[in-house]
Amino acid sequence: MTNPGSYLSSDSSGDYTAQFTRLLRDTETDNCPLLLELMEGGGVNRRLLGYLFGMAVFHTDRLVNGKAMALLQRHASEATVLQATKLRESVSYHYDEAEYFSRYQSTEIDLFDLLLAGKMCLWHRSRPGHGSSAQVAFQTLDLRRLTVDTLSESLSTLHFLKFIALPAHKNFDLAAAVPVLLELPLEVLIIENVRIEQFPVALLGLDTLHTLIIRKGNLRPRAPMQVPEGGPHGSPALEKLILEAYPIEGEEHLGPFPKLREATLVRCQITRLDMLEQSKQLERLDASHNHIEVLPHFLSNCQQLRSMKLSDNPFRQINLNLENLLQLEELEIKIQAAKHN
Repeated sequence: MTNPGSYLSSDSSGDYTAQFTRLLRDTETDNCPLLLELMEGGGVNRRLLGYLFGMAVFHTDRLVNGKAMALLQRHASEATVLQATKLRESVSYHYDEAEYFSRYQSTEIDLFDLLLAGKMCLWHRSRPGHGSSAQVAFQTLDLRRLTVDTLSESLSTLHFLKFIALPAHKNFDLAAAVPVLLELPLEVLIIENVRIEQFPVALLGLDTLHTLIIRKGNLRPRAPMQVPEGGPHGSPALEKLILEAYPIEGEEHLGPFPKLREATLVRCQITRLDMLEQSKQLERLDASHNHIEVLPHFLSNCQQLRSMKLSDNPFRQINLNLENLLQLEELEIKIQAAKHN
């Protein structure tokens, strides 16, 4: 039996949990056998219980998953052990991460501790190459079918995540989740069907984020999403911005987005496009079904534009010099009749 104190340096937690986590998420070495030995030499807290569950279910070595299951039976409740047993029976021939994590939940185990262990076991099974579909799956987390109201801090231990789709239901607390999301090197973030009172401008501070998607879905917002005053609330890295069918107020406080290539701003009730003034690399713009009355002249300077969809806006003035837009392949402007009092 391995004594944790003889292998790991002492830390302030007194239970070595942080060091266990670092060992588990090592992408070069499968440390699961070592972790199980270390756990036998000490107690098991809630986080380590999640790691045990993940190793018991997802590790492909029978000796390892058998030992993890034995420790789980020693420390976990009967209901948790039963869940692990049922999942082990099916995971070998069917595993859909999004489906599993929307169905199998426990008050005894933090979902994201289990997720970390599961992902690391699957990683060491295949050791995917750079750019492979397995690596993309490892770096992706789709939580849209999950019914939790917020994200726990343990999600930040999944420091390899680049793509997250958040839980898609109206009671999800986006504001509470933002600090956790800021701990991750996210490149793509999808927010759907979530009630948002204030535009999450803090997320624009992620220097790795190149795609932000916010969709209303079937939600009926109680009020428009407010963009805070001040700013600027822009991003030096964002390349794709999709704001779809969610009313916005204060859009003039958004931007600049100097690297933006695609902007979809459909049915947002916006009245202006000032946020795009410095988006010289813009290739695609869809701002249809809004309240825009003046099409700004600076769009003529976006010489990479290939597609512009601007229909169903009450335009009074269109300042667009098509001679500058030599790359333009698609232009759609269907003017909506202006409303008069």
